[in-house]
Amino acid sequence: MARFTLINPNDAACYKFSRARSRKIPLGQAYIAAALQRAGHSVCVLDASADDLSQDEIVKRVIDTQPDFAGIGGTTPLYSQMSSLSKRIKETVPRATVILGGPHVSALPVPSLDTSAADFICIGEGEESIVAIVDSVINKTDPSKIPGIAFKSSTGGVVTKKYRLRLNQPVQSTIRAVDLDVCPIPARELYDHNKYVDHGRGIVSAQTGAMFSRGCPGKCAFCGAAETLVRWRHLDNVIAELEQIQAMGIPNLFVMDDTYTNQKKRVLELSKRIVERGIKLNISVQLRLDQVDEEICDAMYASGVKYVGPGIESGSERIMKAIGKGPRESRKHMREKIKLLKQYDWIIRCSYVFGMTGETEKDIMETIEFAQELGANESAFSILTPYPDSPLWDVALKLGKVDEYMDFDRFLYYHTVGCNISEVPTDRLLQLHELAYTTVKSTSYTLHTLRPK
Repeated sequence: MARFTLINPNDAACYKFSRARSRKIPLGQAYIAAALQRAGHSVCVLDASADDLSQDEIVKRVIDTQPDFAGIGGTTPLYSQMSSLSKRIKETVPRATVILGGPHVSALPVPSLDTSAADFICIGEGEESIVAIVDSVINKTDPSKIPGIAFKSSTGGVVTKKYRLRLNQPVQSTIRAVDLDVCPIPARELYDHNKYVDHGRGIVSAQTGAMFSRGCPGKCAFCGAAETLVRWRHLDNVIAELEQIQAMGIPNLFVMDDTYTNQKKRVLELSKRIVERGIKLNISVQLRLDQVDEEICDAMYASGVKYVGPGIESGSERIMKAIGKGPRESRKHMREKIKLLKQYDWIIRCSYVFGMTGETEKDIMETIEFAQELGANESAFSILTPYPDSPLWDVALKLGKVDEYMDFDRFLYYHTVGCNISEVPTDRLLQLHELAYTTVKSTSYTLHTLRPK
């Protein structure tokens, strides 16, 4: 048995606005913890965001736990923290094997090995590969046969055969993705769910997250999930997890699927089972407007859905097409579907993004005006950032605006322009971002939460 410490860095250290209003369980970390526990290992989790820990405090806790392995996960804005933590852990607990995971290092495995003190990187889903890494280190075997990892060798970074998670990956050179029904249910018992609340949306009691599927059929150019293979868990597996959540006394659930409404028949059946099994949870979902109708809305409402998050992205039909929105997603269509959603006692959060390639100030003003017209309970405006796992990363590379070894600290999406690929000057883009929040009502994203402290 090995001792493992899993670390979720503190996002308050990189985001320049208040995050106290919304905190969500690091679900990927909880999945990894469950996989390690099932393999017989001892796991300690550190959620530095939930506990608002500094790097010094994180390192002290790692020293106190004296792990054999330390795993650090995070997104692109958190990468400098991940790199720094890996180096400090190696200095203070030199015997610990350090493993990094998450979308950033998965997209840039070799640069991440080069700029951190990590021994290994899990590429993509890590439930199987992290257990195999532990076995390899303990038994001193060759890790090159482990799929979905990168590691340091005497000749440099080595990347092994990847899992097949995207539509464009050839079958011959990839490994079939993890079976979601074989993955253990996340190790929620390791977390204090009372820390995961969302005051801006009125969620002041314990909240957790879950994923019923992985992947998204959408082709949004700014998204790391674009053109990923969609895989679903069996509904028996999902219901077992929902009953466990209810038994733990957690009343609020955020379903983290990229698109909850991908399969109408499945949503109808799941909603029916939730009602039949007497599961009473306040459920939040993300959906696509071209996938909803009155029947699916009735079913979701009956099953406990209280909060819906459609992605509008733009009020400019020209930019909608450039982003890659579905062929039916027009302004007219979105008006009709938002009108349908408003017939239910739901909190509606519409999300928008500014800064697409070729986008002008006129396009952005159309988006702000459209958001006002739709009148959702919440409107979230992001500044487009070409993250390394998104299709737009290659566009930004060709423009010479990014590189694999750049400083990613500025790669945020609120109140900061990490990489401007639009037609709008950066200063003006920030002004328009602020204008959106001053003119469009939003209970959770008011201007005072967005201004730097």
